[in-house]
Amino acid sequence: MIKETRLLLLQERTRLGVSLRSIVIGVILIPVTTMWVCLAEIMWYSGQPTTISVFCHVIFILVLLVLLNLVIKKFRPSWALQPTEFMVIYTMLCLASCISGHDMGEILISILGHLAFFAPVEGRYGEFKDLVPDWLVVNDPQAVQSAYIGQESVFNPTNLLPWLRPLGWWFLFIIALCAVMWGLNLLFRRQWVENEKLAYPVIQLPMLLTTETTSLLKNRLFWSAFALAGTIDLINGLNVLYPMLPKIPIVQIVNIQSFFPERPWIDMGFTWVSFYPFAIGLCFFMPLDLAFSCWFFYWFWKFQRVAASYIGVHGMPGFPFVEEQTAGGYYAIALIAIWITRHHFVRCAKLLMGDSSIDATPWERVEVRLAVILMAVGLTFLVWFFHTAGMPIGIILVGFTLYFLISIAVTRMRAELGPPAHDLHNIGPQKQIVRFIGAANMNRPVLNPKYPTTLALFGFWNFFNRAYRGHPMPHGMEAFRIAERMKMDNLRYLIAMGVAIVVGTISGFFSMLWIFNKYGASAQVIGPSEWFGRETWDMVNIWFTAPEIHQMQPTYAIVIGLLTGLGLAALRMNLNWWPFHPVGYAVSGSWSMDQLWMCVFTAWLIKALLLRYGGAKAYKPAIPFFVGLMVGDFVVGGFWQLYGIVMETTVYHFWPY
Repeated sequence: MIKETRLLLLQERTRLGVSLRSIVIGVILIPVTTMWVCLAEIMWYSGQPTTISVFCHVIFILVLLVLLNLVIKKFRPSWALQPTEFMVIYTMLCLASCISGHDMGEILISILGHLAFFAPVEGRYGEFKDLVPDWLVVNDPQAVQSAYIGQESVFNPTNLLPWLRPLGWWFLFIIALCAVMWGLNLLFRRQWVENEKLAYPVIQLPMLLTTETTSLLKNRLFWSAFALAGTIDLINGLNVLYPMLPKIPIVQIVNIQSFFPERPWIDMGFTWVSFYPFAIGLCFFMPLDLAFSCWFFYWFWKFQRVAASYIGVHGMPGFPFVEEQTAGGYYAIALIAIWITRHHFVRCAKLLMGDSSIDATPWERVEVRLAVILMAVGLTFLVWFFHTAGMPIGIILVGFTLYFLISIAVTRMRAELGPPAHDLHNIGPQKQIVRFIGAANMNRPVLNPKYPTTLALFGFWNFFNRAYRGHPMPHGMEAFRIAERMKMDNLRYLIAMGVAIVVGTISGFFSMLWIFNKYGASAQVIGPSEWFGRETWDMVNIWFTAPEIHQMQPTYAIVIGLLTGLGLAALRMNLNWWPFHPVGYAVSGSWSMDQLWMCVFTAWLIKALLLRYGGAKAYKPAIPFFVGLMVGDFVVGGFWQLYGIVMETTVYHFWPY
């Protein structure tokens, strides 16, 4: 009786709050997770875990923890983790992966030492070094050579100490950047989580794994799908190691473009047909209108390119500016989200001024003040950081305004609809600003002596604006939704997320430095480590050596995309039958959709048929099957990633190719 009472008290405590042991477990697992991510994406290129909405490696770890917990629960019930604790660990690992992953930390480390190592052989790199403050980059010859040649130890003070100063400043930058994001999350939380009760499809898989474990493990459809996806990955993995064995072609089976070798159709670009099991499972949870809009607008962009070729303007650089149009779509989603939340902002302002007539919980009053503090302190540091480095305040403010609008858009689209990926490649605020002002104009010190420095400093913006697939902000909002659904303490959850950001940033830096010093960024690394730095500084080199005057066409395309996104949203609000969604318009012109469009179409078709001819009675029983597709693909695919890391060899890529 006493043991049962203690167990009930433990369950109640962990249900209502965030336990210390869950945070400790998260902290212990974060270094393992960041090393996995960096080795898989940078060293052995055995997949890109952080480039999709649901991180496969985190699901792999979560499945292992859940299975281990079942054993513990049988023999030591008081030691067993509760679902709330699993979700805390899940969120912490996701945040650490975002910051250390493909679209943030891996790029930053590649940028910092690139100028010093390649300046002797690369054109104007020496000039860029003079324009960039020493506290932002690594210039020590020994440390840089060790990182790029390899066969050294990161624990050697000569190799490590020169990195600490710039990494310390960039650590503070990342913390400030996340502070603004979490301030925005707190500001939007009540409206998106409690008032609108958005669906948050991305968290469905981890929630089902942790709260419906027993029913899933007893479901035949789940195991059938798990076996299907796992068998495909197992066979294809063995084929990579032993090419004489057969394989099951599911990735890049055929390129539709190859059937149209003449213009204008060949200008549609690569159009691969692939059937990723996890993607079909993930897209099954998307609303039908979004899934339809994704594959419809994917072809819309293809036909734009064909039409441009047909009328003879295929030679115009960038035309028809698909990336710019989709960027406008992102801005439209952000503005719509802000407009929908406008009444809540008024309420927050009254709470901030201490209006006692507002019916609010103590936490709501605290979160509004905390949101303002985080945003004010974080944004102040961000502006000071780049202004001290030599960038005009006006450009800094415009750049970060655009960045946080994109952040809001990514967070909103994941909260409402859960697209499988959200790229927006190579169209960050820095590129939009340079194209609007003109690199040629910014290159003339007589106009503004800080403009040439701005061009060089804009190279650093590439590390958090190259793409937005592994963006940390939506994971924070999803955590607040988890807290609301599982009756968890928001403040404790916020503390756990802060710990994950700090530990994840440090672990990501160390993982990258360990890989660079051991293998060499330009010597043995198979993945894109050195290439990230080259891409960044070659972009800056073009701005200096072949500058263009201001280009208004890309700006016009952004405006067109913005107006189109707003128009699609207005039509959806006024016409119930309108099938086109602005999120589908925004995310469909990306690299990821090139890989996923057929999976989106397949999931849409299956779901539409189930709902049309079977309704909810057919749809709900099918859910375990699509969960099994994701889990089977992630578990066996994750095994191959680990095998490649441990055995130091290339393996089967279950994603992307």
